Amino acid sequence: MSGANHRALIFRLGDISFLLALAQVVEVVEQTAEMLDAGRSDISRGIVSALWFRKTWIPVVDPALKLDIASDVEINDKTAIVLHSSEGNWALLVDDISELAVMDNFKSCSIPFLLKVSATGFYSRVKLLHDCPVVVFEPESYYGSTVCPG
Repeated sequence: MSGANHRALIFRLGDISFLLALAQVVEVVEQTAEMLDAGRSDISRGIVSALWFRKTWIPVVDPALKLDIASDVEINDKTAIVLHSSEGNWALLVDDISELAVMDNFKSCSIPFLLKVSATGFYSRVKLLHDCPVVVFEPESYYGSTVCPG
């Protein structure tokens, strides 16, 4: 079966690839420049901006900041992945979307010791896709508790 529950969205932050279960995604917004309002940030909660989405402002989190990942992509040029949580919709800023992949194509692997030390609790699993490591993105480590809509 290749439904949303069996596919993953692969996105990039800096030079690192992440996977996110497609079932957690509400929508991908590629053109965010006119829809972001940095004046609605709450840095103490990790919110860097707000995104005008479906006639309301939703919080925006940039995980690259928490992970200390350097990015050449300016905030207004980033892509927003809208997720649903128990607190409502929120957006995740990413450098770009790489691909959709079937979950069966991923192989489990252990995280090397140095990556475990540097992760500081923001990720705990890595999978291999075509022998390349992909970090399993855990949205609840960044904002709210993610739930699947519907």
